[in-house]
Amino acid sequence: MDSVLNTQIPSTRSRLDGAVSTKEDIQNEILEILKKSPQTPSSLAKHFHMKREPFSRNYLYPLRDSGKIIKVDGSNYFQLPLQQNTSRSIKKALIKKSEIYQTDSFKKWDETNTTKSIHVKKTAFARLCLGLKTPTFKIHPDNITQENWKDVVRTMVIELFKVTKPDENGELNWGLRQAIRGFLEDVVEIKISKKEGETLKISGTKYKPKSSDLHITTEQVIEAKKLLLKRNVDPIWFLKFGVKTWSFVRPSTLYLIEIDKIQFLDQVVEYVEVGDGKKITDTKVIEYAKYKGDKIFAYPRRICHFEVIENKTDTDYHKYILDVEFVEPLEKLYNIRKSQRKKYLFWDDNSTVFTFENYDDIVKKEVTKDNHFLKQILFAVGFKHGDFGTHDRINYAFRHFGLQMWLIDTDYNYDLVGEMSHEDTATLKKWYGKRTQKDFQRKIKGVMMN
Repeated sequence: MDSVLNTQIPSTRSRLDGAVSTKEDIQNEILEILKKSPQTPSSLAKHFHMKREPFSRNYLYPLRDSGKIIKVDGSNYFQLPLQQNTSRSIKKALIKKSEIYQTDSFKKWDETNTTKSIHVKKTAFARLCLGLKTPTFKIHPDNITQENWKDVVRTMVIELFKVTKPDENGELNWGLRQAIRGFLEDVVEIKISKKEGETLKISGTKYKPKSSDLHITTEQVIEAKKLLLKRNVDPIWFLKFGVKTWSFVRPSTLYLIEIDKIQFLDQVVEYVEVGDGKKITDTKVIEYAKYKGDKIFAYPRRICHFEVIENKTDTDYHKYILDVEFVEPLEKLYNIRKSQRKKYLFWDDNSTVFTFENYDDIVKKEVTKDNHFLKQILFAVGFKHGDFGTHDRINYAFRHFGLQMWLIDTDYNYDLVGEMSHEDTATLKKWYGKRTQKDFQRKIKGVMMN
């Protein structure tokens, strides 16, 4: 299925001549096109020389509503009901159409490494070769050889350090190091020694994190809300803070959240009250209380659920926001954006096509603005320089905040939280999910020593 997009929409003479066709003719032609490959509303509308919104409303959506076509989950593509394309297969096909993936080097990489996560390294290295990480460095991957690889890496690192800061150990960040080392080992067939890796600033050592227990307290969240709700603050910052905290999406992924993948649900929460008036919602406690015949209380709440693709891992994740103070204004924004026929929750241009080659650069300006503004808020509620690493990467702090918040509230249920964030719990535990000392001390109270 990786080649499903290689078939282009045929340029029919009637379309180019602007000939008038009936609605039935146009819809039949849509079905014929989709037999060959899945398509987006924009690509189909362009083929028929129409604007996307009226085309979708008059021709595409009626086909969808009648069950003749379906939307590919996690994407903006439509296909026929019996076809089995997925957002991942479509994305892989799009990437493979890029010229760099047709080089001998990348073809060899496909053959030598078939691990599930290799596409992350390939994407990063492709962007590097194309000059998308820094315009001062470009190279054809086939020109990297066993004879010149060290000189290439030295130049590459020098140019990268002009646009990206070294990590706390003076090296390239872990993702770039992994991509470069992966290409050299899998394609150029270089065995990089420990000394060579350290000298070239691309060592294979991932240093132990200092922020795996980084979290934000309930009191700090309350103070942040107060600051963000002041009259002179744009309300969008309050919503960004809430979405980033509860969903812990990566900084750029915030702008890829699509309106069509958001829903608001009513949920009934059951609880029991203990002596101090504390509400216990643990399902096992409630089941036991029901068994004993104790009184069970309940209250309704409105929650937000959405699905988003994390491009770094090319994985769809389901996210939930349970705080009504965020959910209510978020639903208002959702309704406004939907009435405006906006595609994204926080990104205004519907025509933007995010690809592996451009999406970081497209949203970079907004991500930088987020980091600058939210840094002021977090410093105002008690955080300080150094809490988020040497370079105060505030945006990434929210990933830690959200994961720790969910872990604390679920009594460190790594399996449950991992379903919203990682393909394995090992990464979650090591880099984000270390227990806070307060929770650790709470846990050991029940430990009895002989």
